[in-house]
Amino acid sequence: MLKIIIKAAILVFIILSIYFIVNPSACSNLMLGRVTNSMEVAPTVEDHLGGHSEMFTPAGDQPLQQFAQPQEGVFDTNTMSEPEIPTYSQEDIDYAVASRYVELENEYAKKNALGKDTAKEISYIVMDDFELTPQEWESFLQRATQSNLFNQIRSEQLPVDAAR
Repeated sequence: MLKIIIKAAILVFIILSIYFIVNPSACSNLMLGRVTNSMEVAPTVEDHLGGHSEMFTPAGDQPLQQFAQPQEGVFDTNTMSEPEIPTYSQEDIDYAVASRYVELENEYAKKNALGKDTAKEISYIVMDDFELTPQEWESFLQRATQSNLFNQIRSEQLPVDAAR
C-alpha cells in the first residue's frame, strides 16, 4: 500500500514538473496567486509580495489588474469607444497620388532617365504604392487632367527643388 502511494506521488510530481516546464507562466502565476482564466476578481500582486512585484513577474506576464477594466452596469459593446480612423476626401487622395507621381518623375529627371517608357514605369510604381487597379488609375488620370492637378503640383514643387 505504501509503495502504491509513493509511486502515485512520484507520478503526480513528474506530471506537474512536465507541466511547469512546458508552461512556465503557470508556475509563476501559481506562486503569485494569479488566476488567468477567471475575470471575476483580479488579485493584486502587491498584496502577496509587499511591493516587490517587478522582481517576480516573468517577462511577458502582466498582472490581471492592468487588463481588467471595471465596467459597471449593463453596456452595449457596439457603443464602446473605438479609435477613429481618419477619413480623407477624394481630392486629398488624388493630391497624394499626383504628388507621388511628380516626385518620381523628378527623380527620373535627375537621373536623366526620361524616355518613352518612363511614364508607364512611373505609373506602375504609383499604382503599386497606392494599390490602385487599372480602372482606378484611369479614373484618377481623368480627374487629375480635368483639374490640372499635375501642373499645379509641379509648380508647387519647383521652388522646393530650386532651393536645394
